[in-house]
Amino acid sequence: MIRSFVPVFFVVLLYGALAAAAGPGTIETRYCTIESAQGDRTARFVAANADALVESVAGRLGLEARERMRVVIASDRREFLASQPASARVPDWAAGIAWPRYNLIVLRTNTGGDILKTFEHEACHILLGQAFGPDHRVPRWLEEGLAVMIAGQWSLQRMSTMSMAVLTGRVLPMERLARDFPADAAQAEIAYCQSFYFIAFLKNRYGDDAFRTFLGEYAENRDFEQALWKGYYLHWDEIERMWLDYLKVRFSWIPIVSSTGFLWFAASLVFIWGYIRKKRAAREKMRQWELEEALMADECSGQTRH
Repeated sequence: MIRSFVPVFFVVLLYGALAAAAGPGTIETRYCTIESAQGDRTARFVAANADALVESVAGRLGLEARERMRVVIASDRREFLASQPASARVPDWAAGIAWPRYNLIVLRTNTGGDILKTFEHEACHILLGQAFGPDHRVPRWLEEGLAVMIAGQWSLQRMSTMSMAVLTGRVLPMERLARDFPADAAQAEIAYCQSFYFIAFLKNRYGDDAFRTFLGEYAENRDFEQALWKGYYLHWDEIERMWLDYLKVRFSWIPIVSSTGFLWFAASLVFIWGYIRKKRAAREKMRQWELEEALMADECSGQTRH
């Protein structure tokens, strides 16, 4: 009993020493250093899942985690902004942001979103940054499309957004999305949707193996056009032309009717139609009763005269 107790005792002491060395509010995992207010439950929750998520993301990308990630959990927007690198521009709508140059992820709590999905999304950026290095600019649509797909952030609302963008002629040029995303929240959402569906188009049309070949070649040689040719035997202008044709066929009025907004609108119309129909039926019933009462009055008066 004493023999089994001694090793456990030393493990507890060692764990306590490591935690103290890491500092209050800091949790060390295999791949991450997670920082937050001391005793923050969200940080402990992220820490318990971080390593498995990093390995999952790395496996799906066909890459590896080369350096540790620093993950800061911010409890409000003030703390979120204060945790960014100096002079960083952060969109108002951001729930998380990654800085691959610094291997830094900053997550904001209490946004209403799934913080583990946000972590997966940002971890994807960090792993791509580690693979390509700080001096190579990966097309933004490639980073964001992969991050949205890997984190499972697709939704019916995003299908509706993409459909409306196609039908109203608001599809953004992919060359623009290679450089940066719009600051406007509505336009940024279109950019995220386009990026996701562009990656989905490549994977569905040519398969996962071709995409892995493209991404591996691109990470190794930093030559985008050459990587496209190695993966797909196509040039960028050919792929972009097929992508635009795909959009016209893939997105029509049908996905719009599956959006949450449309369903609420349709439900409201059904309710209004039912209400009007009920009111008409009630008025018709009242009219019938009035006619019946008039007939009964005539009969009664006729009987009295007789």
